[in-house]
Amino acid sequence: MADASANQGYYSKQNWRGLVRSYLYTSLFCIAIAVLTWLAFNPTGFVSSLIVSFSIGLSINTAFVLLFDRAEKVMSPYLAPIPITAVGLTIGLIIGGSLILGRPWFFFTDGYGTLIVGIFFGVIGYLVIGTRARLSETQAELAQAQAEQERQEKLLTQTELRLLQAQIEPHFLFNTLTNIASLIRTDPDAAEQMLENLTTLLRSSLDRTRVLETTLAEELGMVRAYLAIQETRMRGRLRYAIDHDAKLDNTRLPPLIVQPLVENAVKYAVDPREKGGTINIITRQIEDRVEIEVLDDGPGIDPASQPGTGIRNVKERLTSLIAGSSLSLLENPDGGLRAVIILQNSTNPDPQQT
Repeated sequence: MADASANQGYYSKQNWRGLVRSYLYTSLFCIAIAVLTWLAFNPTGFVSSLIVSFSIGLSINTAFVLLFDRAEKVMSPYLAPIPITAVGLTIGLIIGGSLILGRPWFFFTDGYGTLIVGIFFGVIGYLVIGTRARLSETQAELAQAQAEQERQEKLLTQTELRLLQAQIEPHFLFNTLTNIASLIRTDPDAAEQMLENLTTLLRSSLDRTRVLETTLAEELGMVRAYLAIQETRMRGRLRYAIDHDAKLDNTRLPPLIVQPLVENAVKYAVDPREKGGTINIITRQIEDRVEIEVLDDGPGIDPASQPGTGIRNVKERLTSLIAGSSLSLLENPDGGLRAVIILQNSTNPDPQQT
């Protein structure tokens, strides 16, 4: 009874439907990892890879279910996932060694390769599962913010930013891992590059949960990693170019301002079309403002459609956090959509002019 009472808080936050969904996503993630490790390291032992992957993944997920509330009481909710992931990984390796070889400590004494791979994907599991915990916390903050008047708009904007930053879409992660697995044998160099881009994207996403401001150079670095992944996945259907003025590297802006516009262009202008499409990103300074354009050659603006959550979030954060700034969605004269961000009086874009 004591254990059930201790875990009641976690279940009340996540609810049973969310709990089942978390195990479903974890299972899909485990299958993707099993395929990847099977193709890369163990071409004759897919069942063994599957057993080890599920042992680790389900152990980490269960560790979060049983331990997160306890850990949250003694440390920051942003740090709590670290020891919980370590506990789940250790238990998963012990279970995997017992099921496959009857040797619980095999992966700690002889199977170092699996231990290293387990740690690497355990970290990715920490990012995915840990951000779910931060997502739940952010949603709770958002609900509380509605009771206040003067602080409401700013707090709402900040919590929506954290919600957006914490969200790592499972289907994007699974698709990327599947593409890495398929490339390992046919094009190892491309698989390695895609894995590096995924690591950059995950690291950037985690870093941006801790800050409310970033630089244009950092934002474009995340965009480049995302576009490189999508370019490899689409096998030539996506073409892109970034025309960036390096003098604007230090321009300050809220994080995840350009990224949602690029994702929107990929989703609606490139991916649905058999021939694919082109995305161009241009940055420039005009007098006292910085302009960022994201252009595509897709179907353009549908007058009957309403902007999605990501676009609305970008508009609201720009207008509330940087006075005089804006986001406009316009018809591209050459066909497609032209999204224009104007940063009014952003920071000194050229440090040499200070």
